[in-house]
Amino acid sequence: MSTRQFTPCMSNTSDSTTIDEIDRRILAILAKDPRIPYSDISKELAEGGFELSSEAIRQRVTSLLEITTSFFLLRPDTHEWEIVLITVQTDGGTSAKAEAFEAMSDMNFWFVGSGFGTVDLYAHATVSSTAEVDRLVNDVREIDAASEVDYFIETERTPAVERYLQVE
Repeated sequence: MSTRQFTPCMSNTSDSTTIDEIDRRILAILAKDPRIPYSDISKELAEGGFELSSEAIRQRVTSLLEITTSFFLLRPDTHEWEIVLITVQTDGGTSAKAEAFEAMSDMNFWFVGSGFGTVDLYAHATVSSTAEVDRLVNDVREIDAASEVDYFIETERTPAVERYLQVE
């Protein structure tokens, strides 16, 4: 197997928020073991045909830390809380969607997303009881721009970070 040489900086574009295949592989390795030494990452990448020094890995990790966030999810079945997903449809076009998005951004959600398709907005929250779910859902239903609100409580999950990172 031949190895490929890569520059020690993140991707070869001028856009500092663009990540390449090596960056995604590094993130996948770090997701499995955030304390892994750079030399071990270098060895693991070499097995996949990417030859980088430990210093090149350190530079890439430093750059990645500037454009990524830490996101640690605990299993809800091992704690006294649940994760709830709330979806919202709005009536009134983009202004209604923007109004609902802004209102939900001020609520106790740790993620609010806007998209298109079957729902206009969706948000995730961590709650300690079903009564708290009810309060949060009712608060969202009180938003004037929200025409339909649905939710479900996540009870189990299996993470597959390599799918998120598109590592081949």
